[in-house]
Amino acid sequence: MLNSKHFAITLYLVFVTVLISGCSSTQNSSDGYPEKPIQIIVAYSPGGATDTQARIIAEYAQEYLGQELAVVNKPGGGGQVGWNYFSSVDPDGYTLTAYNLPHVITQPLVGDTSYELDTFEPIVNWGKDPTVFAVPQDSEITDLQDLIDKARQSPDQITVGHSGKFVGQHMAILLLEHSANIQLKDIPFKGSAEGIASMLGNHTDVMSGNLSDLYRLGDQVRLLAIATEERHPFVPDLPTFGELGHTKVVMSTDRGIAAREGTPDKIIKKLEKAFMELLQDEEFLADMKKSGADMLILDRENVLTEFEIRHEQYQKLLESIGIK
Repeated sequence: MLNSKHFAITLYLVFVTVLISGCSSTQNSSDGYPEKPIQIIVAYSPGGATDTQARIIAEYAQEYLGQELAVVNKPGGGGQVGWNYFSSVDPDGYTLTAYNLPHVITQPLVGDTSYELDTFEPIVNWGKDPTVFAVPQDSEITDLQDLIDKARQSPDQITVGHSGKFVGQHMAILLLEHSANIQLKDIPFKGSAEGIASMLGNHTDVMSGNLSDLYRLGDQVRLLAIATEERHPFVPDLPTFGELGHTKVVMSTDRGIAAREGTPDKIIKKLEKAFMELLQDEEFLADMKKSGADMLILDRENVLTEFEIRHEQYQKLLESIGIK
């Protein structure tokens, strides 16, 4: 009987030791983070604005994180393929994602996704990218009103490429359709690079895309309008949709970095500190400017507030144009 008690006590002590050791190991792992390279999921194909800007961030990351930041592209479904994957990764801080607004808000509101807005623990926001409509330089569409007139004459015939359903560029199309009482034929692509190639090849008539992507094309394209409240300094001669009579067409793609829900607070704080320092690096900012990036740097607290505001805003917007 005594031996049995001794065995039970010994077994209990071994169990407690293993438990404490495990907790200590987890704590030490968190304290030593990061101890290996980190991945960042980009839910779009290579060559587009999100991918281009994420790769510039990755170039500078090792200096501030102490580990390599590797970009992993998982395109498809307007970002849904990549973010559905991200929703199942371990919340250990070694797989991050580039988030895009309004995409990660609007897509779960209207469709069946594995992610919700709460799946994303925002770390920092790095930029914004207004939506613009563009056509090839030799297009028969001369300006926005000409596009609207042609769409009224031939409903559902003018093709407009974009980066996926219910991303910012698609939302701009829906807003213009509602404002101008027209019907366009929207064509989703895996990313802006494919959409632009289709437009330049005259396979689609118009591109609803990011300013940073289309601005870099120079004389290859004719910009029709920009979805900002005021004219943009990159393209001061380009009228806003509002100036042309469509004040509700205001839309951009905002970009940032998020960890998976459930990631330890200590890791999130380390990431926020490192990325906020990176985002103020003068050489980094110069490289982002060369890429056509429009910076909007927000820390975690401000992004969380923005998430909350935008969720309510986009829900009302979708309802206002008849989408539930």
